Amino acid sequence: MTAFLDAVYPGVLAASAVLFLAGAATMAAIRLHRALTWVVTGFYAVTVIEAITLIVILVNGGVPVVITVGYILAAVALLPLLGIARLGAPDADSDDPNRPILQTDQIARVDGAAAMIIAVAAAVVAWRIATILGAVS
Repeated sequence: MTAFLDAVYPGVLAASAVLFLAGAATMAAIRLHRALTWVVTGFYAVTVIEAITLIVILVNGGVPVVITVGYILAAVALLPLLGIARLGAPDADSDDPNRPILQTDQIARVDGAAAMIIAVAAAVVAWRIATILGAVS
């Protein structure tokens, strides 16, 4: 548990802050969209490390299983929302008239806004896990 509280939790918070700032920068300057994709890749890695650490903690026992597993699933479930604008990319065209095709600047703005929202949600999930682990230890 101390590994999560001392290393992983601050790392998730830092990665969330970087993701939020990259999303905001992309919203302000669309040309930074490429940098946002690199930050998103790094955020995936941080989330994988977070999930693996929590699984190890669960296997060792001593934490509430149902709540902790729920928050692990929440942390992982946020990841597909990063890069959600790819669904509106021109190469994702379909015959469905209700499926919009986005312009390049729209894709960057949607990705930036999604990154900001996911950064806040991921930080909250990590905080809740840290609260649960802190109460147990």
